[in-house]
Amino acid sequence: MLHAIAPDNDRPFTDICRQHNWKRTVQRRAVFTYLCGNHDHPTVETVWRRVRDTLPDVSLDSVYRILDDFSSVGLIRRLEGAKVIRYDADTRPHEHFVCDRCGRMHDFACIEPEEVVAKCRDFGRVDSVELTVHGLCRDCLVARQ
Repeated sequence: MLHAIAPDNDRPFTDICRQHNWKRTVQRRAVFTYLCGNHDHPTVETVWRRVRDTLPDVSLDSVYRILDDFSSVGLIRRLEGAKVIRYDADTRPHEHFVCDRCGRMHDFACIEPEEVVAKCRDFGRVDSVELTVHGLCRDCLVARQ
C-alpha cells in the first residue's frame, strides 16, 4: 500500500527489496518514491515522465519492468478498466470511476467485496474483485455544454 508511505522514508523501500530479493537500484527507488503518497492512477508514461525529472536517463522499459514487479507482488494494482493501463498505489478494496472523455480516474467505495465474492462462489473461486464505472466527469460535462 504505497499510497500510505512517506516518500522520504527509506526503511519500507529497503524492507520490500530485501523481502523480494530485488536490487536497490536508483531507478526502482525513484519509481517507489513517485508512487508513495500518489492518488492519481498514473499510466506508465506518466510515471516515466515524473521519474525523469530526477533521473533523466531512466528508460521507459525500466519503468515498465519495475511497475510489473511491483504489481506482481501486490505492492500496487494494475488497472485495465480504462483505455490505457493505469497503476494504483492504494491496494485496499475500492472501486473506480473513469471519465471516457478525459481519462481521469477517481476512487470511491460503496460495495462490500465480500458480498460480490459470496454471490460469485457458485461460479468458482474468486481471486479479486474490481469494479470500474465509466461515464463523463463533471469537468467534461461542463465543457460539453
